[in-house]
Amino acid sequence: MQKSSSIKIPSFDKENYNVWKRKIMLFIKAENPLYLGILQNGPFVPRKEIEASTVDGVLVPAYWVNKLPSEFLEPEKEKVALDDYLQLILLDALTLDKAMCGNVIGCSSAKDMWNKIELLCEGSEEVKDN
Repeated sequence: MQKSSSIKIPSFDKENYNVWKRKIMLFIKAENPLYLGILQNGPFVPRKEIEASTVDGVLVPAYWVNKLPSEFLEPEKEKVALDDYLQLILLDALTLDKAMCGNVIGCSSAKDMWNKIELLCEGSEEVKDN
């Protein structure tokens, strides 16, 4: 599940953000290739199918809902935990920059953290395009 890298997590460097971004992305990819998908798509959310049923003579089609944590299977627990590990990596990288760390500490996922870091360091898409 989790690789424990012997390579030190690159410390955030706002002055050399592009270099840091490349280094942290390589570190993240080397640590666990699944992390890249988490940064792009958000954390894994286990789901279950509710089968089609009839209620008062009306057919209710099958649909999917998020599982409760108590319903997670062991492999699902491991996939869910990947987001926590990735958040820890990002927070560790930001430790020396208290302002940046403060900006992302309230984020609920690694994807949200990463998006906020990019926004603060690169600006919005509108700003980048102009």
